[in-house]
Amino acid sequence: MSAMTGATWAVSQYGAQGPDNLGKVWIAQPLPIGDDRLVFSGHVANPGDGVTVSIRHGGDIVATCLANPGFIVDVPARKGVFHVEIPVRQEQGRDVVCRWEVVDQEREDMALVGMVQRGVPASVPPTGTGQALLGRMGQLFLVGDTNDSVGQFTRSGSLSDASVTGWTYMFSKMPEWQDEFGIDKIMMMVAPAKEEVLRDYYPFRRALNTAFDDFMKRFGDQPVLMPRWELWNRRQLCYGATDTHWTDYGATVAGQTLLKRWDLPADALPGEFAIKQKIGDLGSKLIPPTSNFELAFRDNFSDRLVFENGIHNHGNIRIYRNSAAPIAGKLLIFGDSFGTNLTEALSYGFQEVAYAYQPAGLDPDLVQRINPTHVLLQITQRFVHGAPATGKSVFESGRKKLAAMSEQEREQAVARLRAAPAEFQPLVTPLFD
Repeated sequence: MSAMTGATWAVSQYGAQGPDNLGKVWIAQPLPIGDDRLVFSGHVANPGDGVTVSIRHGGDIVATCLANPGFIVDVPARKGVFHVEIPVRQEQGRDVVCRWEVVDQEREDMALVGMVQRGVPASVPPTGTGQALLGRMGQLFLVGDTNDSVGQFTRSGSLSDASVTGWTYMFSKMPEWQDEFGIDKIMMMVAPAKEEVLRDYYPFRRALNTAFDDFMKRFGDQPVLMPRWELWNRRQLCYGATDTHWTDYGATVAGQTLLKRWDLPADALPGEFAIKQKIGDLGSKLIPPTSNFELAFRDNFSDRLVFENGIHNHGNIRIYRNSAAPIAGKLLIFGDSFGTNLTEALSYGFQEVAYAYQPAGLDPDLVQRINPTHVLLQITQRFVHGAPATGKSVFESGRKKLAAMSEQEREQAVARLRAAPAEFQPLVTPLFD
């Protein structure tokens, strides 16, 4: 964009609301003219005799014009949020159609510092510290994590030789696993990073050829699913402002994408959600913690959860059953933290869903014990630069977790596991070998 008052500006959209009586309303991205003006333009499908459009900045109306059906108006360029408002009905006043935030390019390229006093870093912290970074419109992002999320997003790069070897081996084994274990369908799913889907809220520019782009170029023709654009179309609802993960609604969108790929009934997944307040894994890093409202499942899954080994993260195994689900098969998911509510979403479709916390790492022993009809290998985008844990034992991870517990914790865990119903003992006894 051109310079204005000595600085380069960036403009990003936040939200949209379509007035029902006006039909489709298009609002173009504001464009700069000269050094100190922005041009807003748009089109109203059903304007009647003309619809008044107002541009507001803060508490000030900075311009008004008439859409009949198109409109164009220029306003003074200012930092902050511009609201494009039109009347929904004559008796209802004005309604916000779109909001746009205008920031200078320095803020576009640097970490935002508006919440430093609340614990958000002013710049990227050292790798491994895992902190929250404030993006636009209150969106928080992960920064300083061991996978270097910022670096993966902003730097061009390629997979290491070890990573290429690991992924090549995994994809080559998929047809063998189908034959050996009698699996009907097998797929790998990459859960898109929040900054991938909400990139215009992220305070760093995306590189053109990242390590993940290299992964997709190498393996995009394999059975790999990346529901980036399905989530993008509903992205305001798919990622929580204070969390790195997709919401329950976002997990449902990803699950629907998978079922469609498998030619299974995607409409079995929920269409109605509750609005719940959540602090999130990023909101918890702020002082004081910050929460947001997001779309969450309405059902209580305790009735479907028939087994859980109680191991935290790596080594965790859960089984959900839903006799009312339309798909009689049994789905086994090897996934990470994105896979937890993805598993719950898919329990609306499959009568049985088993989940093992091992990102995209198929364990043949567990497959034999579960005997699934469908297998999903799920992993988060920021983990793809490594190699999958193909062949690693989920039970070995569980044994290590048990060994690391205090004696009292271990005794309680063992007693609880041994009390599991007989049908689940094949998932318990390996933890004691």
